[in-house]
Amino acid sequence: MKDEPKKSLASDQGRVARRRARVRADLLAAARQVFTTQGYQDATIADVTQFADVATGTFYLHFQDKEELFVAVVEEGLHAIRDEIHAALSEQPDTPILPLIIRTFLRTAYAQRDLFVLMSSGSPPLTQPHTQRAQAGFTSHFVPVMQAAQAAGHLPSMDPALLAHLLVGLLLRAVSWWRDQDEPGPEVMADQILTLLAQGIPAALAISSRELSASPLAGADRQHNSAEKGET
Repeated sequence: MKDEPKKSLASDQGRVARRRARVRADLLAAARQVFTTQGYQDATIADVTQFADVATGTFYLHFQDKEELFVAVVEEGLHAIRDEIHAALSEQPDTPILPLIIRTFLRTAYAQRDLFVLMSSGSPPLTQPHTQRAQAGFTSHFVPVMQAAQAAGHLPSMDPALLAHLLVGLLLRAVSWWRDQDEPGPEVMADQILTLLAQGIPAALAISSRELSASPLAGADRQHNSAEKGET
């Protein structure tokens, strides 16, 4: 009988913790929607609490201000991407790491295009350390792959850490493509990146500006541009 009050207290604490977690999740979901539609600068705490259907006082039990809320939204999205990559690596240990990470990242990032738009448009400076840390963690997945390739006799004169950094930059630029258009989707985007990595830049692209200006397509472009100027 003596243990019953302790069990009741633990049960009450569990319910409070679950309710608190639900309210926090509702605030984050509402904030993401409000930030996406109105932008960080124009969004207000009142907009978020109204969308989440909670009192303003409840908001301050979870977050200090709008900036802290925005950082939490960004962290939640970045953690989701990280967790998807870790899960893929754990569930598919026999799949080549490089294509697996690239495809998983692009699929998850495509589903969270709104997050990357938010991060690149008017987000507070406080988010930069979080995004930089996430980028560094992402890069760290590729470094062992590059090092293993180098140890096997590939990439003999290249810096594995630099290559990993450049690859992450390429993937982030791929995500930035989706700010203005939805196509190609993540699978086609991954195919194109992996093809580029496997085959390299075609030798036909290693031409001088003189050769480029002498190409038939360059002449056609000049005629097209001249025609447009004449029309205007």
